[in-house]
Amino acid sequence: MIIVGVDAGGTKTKAVAYDEEGNLIGEGNSGSGNYHNVGLSKAIAHIKESIYQSTQGKEPDVVTMGVAGLDSRYDWENFSPLAMNIAKKVIIKHDGVIALFAETLGQPGVVVIAGTGSVVEGYDGKDFYRLGGRGWLLSDDGSAYWVSREALRKIMRMMDGLEDKTPLFNYVTSKIGVRDLDDLVLWAYTSSCHIDVVSSVAEAVDKAAKEGDHVAISILKQGAEILAHQAVTLAKKLRVDKVYLKGGMFKSPIYLSVFKSYLSLYNISGDIGTRSPELGAVILAFKELGLNPSKLVSR
Repeated sequence: MIIVGVDAGGTKTKAVAYDEEGNLIGEGNSGSGNYHNVGLSKAIAHIKESIYQSTQGKEPDVVTMGVAGLDSRYDWENFSPLAMNIAKKVIIKHDGVIALFAETLGQPGVVVIAGTGSVVEGYDGKDFYRLGGRGWLLSDDGSAYWVSREALRKIMRMMDGLEDKTPLFNYVTSKIGVRDLDDLVLWAYTSSCHIDVVSSVAEAVDKAAKEGDHVAISILKQGAEILAHQAVTLAKKLRVDKVYLKGGMFKSPIYLSVFKSYLSLYNISGDIGTRSPELGAVILAFKELGLNPSKLVSR
């Protein structure tokens, strides 16, 4: 039996194939699996490409995938019919589910993902729960996009003379290559300014914060506490005392420290996740098939 786990992300898709004994068959990589980014047909094509790379061209028996961009029932209705034809048995979940299962091996728990976007995902042993993860306009609190947007608004206020300039000003304007307010407005609203481009401003915020810029520190602190509150809410609901942390925002020492400090107020710990999401997808498949997922991490 060939079992494949897929992490269909916004920028790339990764797949890993195992047999039922937990032996690795292969790995595969392709482009974005988020149909909002590349269109439905191309997203499916990327997912298939990564799968068949991992199986070395053999047809898989079971495919479990965690997919970015499935934020409403309309997304599921659009994506599922084509995705269900990829293999004999296909299991589709939010990308946060497989990130969680990678750490808990299918046991109850909570994971927080803070990258370009953000989401808090939980599992109580029966049902899945999700807070946030509804895109940059409606949610994604504490994400790189959120941090970047707050910083850009501060830069505009500094340009308007409403706030004093701090070192953050030079870090951000240098990062995005703007000189004045007209440049900033053009940069912000041009069609080439994609979500990942906006989110890259968070790197400049982190650099300024490390040098003690009080505006940058305030932005990181606020973002971390907003998202940590969501994590605490779900952890208390599911009665767990540990959450797993994944995503680029947790590489910021200040952001991570504030986040973990907030958790500690409620006697909850935060551990950096170490396992890849596609492995979590395989663990989910093993669980569905009644197989022992510990085989996958004991080798």
